[in-house]
Amino acid sequence: MNQSLELTPHRLRELRAFAAAARRLNFTRAARDVGCTPSVLSRRIASLETAIDGKLFLRTTRRMALTSRGEQLLAHCERLESVMLELVADLRPHGGAPAGRLCVHLPGSYGRQRIAPLLARFAAAHPQIRIEATYDDAYTDLVAGRIDLAVRVGKLADAQLVARRVGSMRRYLCAAPSYLAAMSAPTDPAELRAHRCVAFSGLRTGTLWQFSRQRQRRSVRIEPVLACNDSMAVRDALLAGVGIGIQGDYMADPLVAAGRLVEVMPDWQLSRSPVHLLWLPGADRAPALRQLIDFLVAELATPA
Repeated sequence: MNQSLELTPHRLRELRAFAAAARRLNFTRAARDVGCTPSVLSRRIASLETAIDGKLFLRTTRRMALTSRGEQLLAHCERLESVMLELVADLRPHGGAPAGRLCVHLPGSYGRQRIAPLLARFAAAHPQIRIEATYDDAYTDLVAGRIDLAVRVGKLADAQLVARRVGSMRRYLCAAPSYLAAMSAPTDPAELRAHRCVAFSGLRTGTLWQFSRQRQRRSVRIEPVLACNDSMAVRDALLAGVGIGIQGDYMADPLVAAGRLVEVMPDWQLSRSPVHLLWLPGADRAPALRQLIDFLVAELATPA
């Protein structure tokens, strides 16, 4: 009959004995690791095998190896040990300083260009806070992804999250001087149909580019010669003289200032994209997350 598989202190001792034996493949050495005798360690493992109704080790007079069930259980034990180590680190006193692990989700190119340097500064100033950052333009659910904080550029769709607007990103048309030397620069959105255009495929409006000037509004459906799902790839294509495309200010401003790109149709404006920090309701009560939010709010409110 199987014993209870609840994680009681007794069961945790058995798992610890098993993990030590699985790594050592030697009961005598494993017993020293966990601070018991080989006979006690053997009884603990036998009890665990009875509880799961299966063998964990293959033993002969000359060697010992894990069964497939044993290999599976060792992987679970290693994950459990990792969680316990994180828990101990989070509970350890840090002299009042916030501590813990934060998972942060950031948009691809904007995150790498604008946020990554800020996270590096924050991590250097707060070594007791561990940050796991993911850079990805795809929408990610904060609950399913176990994400503490997200940065989103553009309109928000999830009303269940707490959102803090921290600024906006200007978007504008630009092209390399080499392209404009070969093609006359457009002065009206309709003229873009006669131009080679490079598009970022992650835009919600797709290939419909929308412009405004004073009270005028114009839209044009472009047929891109190159479409990319990465803004940095669009930038590289523009620098190579492929055509005209849209870039965010965080990426285009230094290139325009250096003369490597030229703003096209500056009197026709594309809409600005809002930038928000997002987190789950109540999550900011954790001191480590509150510290990061306050830091990013202050830094992103200041022009880069």
